Amino acid sequence: MRFRLAVALTLTVVILPLFSQDSKKPTGQENLTPTSTTLDADLAAADKSYKESKFSDAARQYQAILAKNASVIPAQAGLIRITLRDQKLDEALAIGLKLEAASPDGASVRAAVGEVRFRLGEMSEAEREFRKAIALDPKEVRAYLGLGELLDVFGMHRMAYDLLDKAHTIAPEDPRVMRLWLHTLPRKERISLLEKYLSLPQGEDPDQLRGLEHYLEYLKAIDGTATHPCKLVRPVASTETPLEMLLVDAGHLKGWGLKVKLNDRTGKFLVDTGASGLLIGRSLAEKSGVVRISGNEIGGIGDRGTVSGYYGYVNLLQIGELEFHDCQVRVIESKNAADEDGLIGADVFRSYLVSLNFRESKMKLEPLPKRPDEQIAPTASLDTQGNNEPTAEKDKIDNADPNLEKSAEKPSGPPVRSLPKDRYIAPEMKTWTPVFRFGHELLVSTQVNDTPRMLFLLDTGAFANTFSKRLAEHLGKISRDDRMTVRGLNGSVNQVYRAENATLEFGGLRQKNQNTVTLDLSTISRHTGTEVSGILGFNMLNMLDLQIDYRDNLVNFNYDPTKLGLPSDRKKK
Repeated sequence: MRFRLAVALTLTVVILPLFSQDSKKPTGQENLTPTSTTLDADLAAADKSYKESKFSDAARQYQAILAKNASVIPAQAGLIRITLRDQKLDEALAIGLKLEAASPDGASVRAAVGEVRFRLGEMSEAEREFRKAIALDPKEVRAYLGLGELLDVFGMHRMAYDLLDKAHTIAPEDPRVMRLWLHTLPRKERISLLEKYLSLPQGEDPDQLRGLEHYLEYLKAIDGTATHPCKLVRPVASTETPLEMLLVDAGHLKGWGLKVKLNDRTGKFLVDTGASGLLIGRSLAEKSGVVRISGNEIGGIGDRGTVSGYYGYVNLLQIGELEFHDCQVRVIESKNAADEDGLIGADVFRSYLVSLNFRESKMKLEPLPKRPDEQIAPTASLDTQGNNEPTAEKDKIDNADPNLEKSAEKPSGPPVRSLPKDRYIAPEMKTWTPVFRFGHELLVSTQVNDTPRMLFLLDTGAFANTFSKRLAEHLGKISRDDRMTVRGLNGSVNQVYRAENATLEFGGLRQKNQNTVTLDLSTISRHTGTEVSGILGFNMLNMLDLQIDYRDNLVNFNYDPTKLGLPSDRKKK
C-alpha cells in the first residue's frame, strides 16, 4: 500500500481567476439525461440517506446508481465522500483517482478528490484539485469551501473568507455552507442560523453534532449578557514570567508550568501547546469561585471518550504582571486535569509573540510585528476560552483591523464588518517555519527517514515524540509495548507500540529517534480534519527555545547545543 501523507508548504495563493466568468459550460451534470426521472429519484434518495447519516445505505445506493451508469458524476462524488466519511482513506483515494480518470471534466469529482487529499495531508495536491474543479465549474460550491479551508489553515484568512463568501452567494441554503457561514455572524444571527442548521438533516458526525449542540447551548446562555472578553487591566507591551518545573518524581521533569491566580486562589498550570485555552480541574475551579455558564465535553488522548466539563468565568485572572478581568475558562469534571491544577494552552497568549525559553525557565511575551498597513498595534487580550469560538471567528478577531476598532470617528450607518487579514511575514521572520494551524493545533511539516513530508503536532504537553500507528507501519516493524502506560485527559491508551529507529527533520533540525512510542492517532486526525502523523513532544522540545506567532502561522525553533551540553545534530543548510 502506498503511503500517502505528503505535504508541501509552497502553496500558491493567487486566486483572482476564481472570480472570473468561465465561458465553458458548467460540468458535473452533463451526463444526466433531463428526462431520466428514475435516475433523479435514485440520486435524491442516496443524498437523503447521506444527510440523515444513514451512511451504509447511501453507499449502497450510490454504488447501485454507478452499476447502472458508471458516468453519473454526482454519484461518483457521493461514493468518494461516503468512503472518506467512513475513514477509509486509502480506499477513498483509490476510488477517487479511478473515477477522476473516467470523468476528467467532472468538477464535483475533482472537488471530492481534493477533500480526500486534504484529509490525507496532501495539501499541494488538494489545492490543485480544488482549483481545477473551480476552473471546470465556477459554481462548484464544495471546491470553494475546500480551497477556503486549506488557505485558512495556511494563514490566508482573508482569501479564505472571500471563497466562503463566494460559496454563500452561490448556495446560501447548502448545509455545509450554512455551518461555516454562521461563524462569521454576530451572536444573535449565529444562534438563529445554528438552530436552523441543527434542524436539518446534514450528515453530521455524531461527535461534531454534539459539539455544535453544546455550542448552541453556550450561545443561548450568554445571549444578552457580557462576552467575558478577558481584557487587560493595565497595558503591558512585553513581559517575562518564570516557568515552573513540574516533576514526575524527584529525578524526572514532566513539563513546565505557569502560576495562574484565579480570583483569590493560585494554581500551577502545565504549559501545553497541544491544548487550547485555560482548562481548570474541578477542585481548583470550586475553590476559586468559577461561575458556570453552560456544559461542554472535552476531548484528548485516551480511550475513555470525551470527558464532561463546563464553560465558566472568573472575575480576575493574573499571570505574572499581566492582570485580566472577566475571563472565560473551561472546567473539567474530574478530580484534576493532567495531574496538575490545569492546563494552559500557549494559544491563550495568541495576541502576543510567544517565546518559551526552556533553557532559562521563562516565558516571554512581546508585541506581534505591526503590519505595513497598520497605524495602531492590536490591543492585547487573553484567549482563555480555547476552542469555544470557532476558528473562523477567532481569526476574524485576531486579524481584524485595529485602526477600525480604535477610530475616534465612527462612520455613520450600519457597523462596518471587521474582515480577517492574510498572514504577514515580517522581514525578521523570513527564516521562521510556516505551519498549518487548525484552531489551536500547530502542525509542522516533517520528514521521517525517506518518506514524503507529513504533518506532526507541536505538543509540549506530550511526554515524548510519538508516531501514528499508520506511519510506523509504513516505516517498518513495530512491536507492542505492554509495559508502557500512556494517559491523557481521556484516560489511558489501551494499545501502545514502539517503532524502530527513525530520523525526524523539521524546521531546519534533524533528530534521531529510537524505539519511538507509537499510538493510534486516528481519532485526533479525524477531529483535526487532516492526518496527524505524529507528535513533536516535550522531551525533544525541552531542548529548544520556541517562538510562536499564532496570528501568522509561524514558529521559530532555536537550538543551541553549547548551552545544553548536548551534541549538535543541526541539519546543515
